[in-house]
Amino acid sequence: AGTGTPAQLNQNDGLAIELGVKFRSAEAGYVTALRFYKGSQDGGTHVGHLWTSGGTLLATATFTGETASGWQEVTLSAPVAIAANTTYVASYHSSAGYYVATTGYFTQAVTNGPLTALASGTDGPNGLYRYGTSGFPTSSFNSSNYWVDLVFAPDSGPDTTPPTVLSTTPASGATGVLVGATVNPQMAEQLALD
Repeated sequence: AGTGTPAQLNQNDGLAIELGVKFRSAEAGYVTALRFYKGSQDGGTHVGHLWTSGGTLLATATFTGETASGWQEVTLSAPVAIAANTTYVASYHSSAGYYVATTGYFTQAVTNGPLTALASGTDGPNGLYRYGTSGFPTSSFNSSNYWVDLVFAPDSGPDTTPPTVLSTTPASGATGVLVGATVNPQMAEQLALD
């Protein structure tokens, strides 16, 4: 989860904008939510996206119930599985074009638990944007952090816990147990006619 405060608040270049971050996880798991830091003047609609590094869209979610400023979060309708040591992009689209930034942030990688926001140059630039309609962001300026984040849940692997038996019938070791069967009368009638 994101912490900290952007250096530049309430930036606006006069166009709607998609802003993103490249990240990897050291372990397989699930992205369960998307987050971004909102400046106080950003009153537009915000839609979060999760992408592969090649631009394939994996998830979309519209932010609702936003506060006036600070970190905003939207839960994905279903968790998205991600592979270990694979680059993904988390982004959001600001219809009003407002965003926050800290320039020069991704000159080095930033790691929190199993997640790492890549240093620019590790897998292309980091701190991504795209002007206009929503879409995969590929432009970058001065390794800027646009304060996009995500919520990650580790993959706990398959459930190997054996089932618990609550009761059995007949009881173990029972004798003289009556076994019977009930036949649907209509079925019995049809069988008799054949």
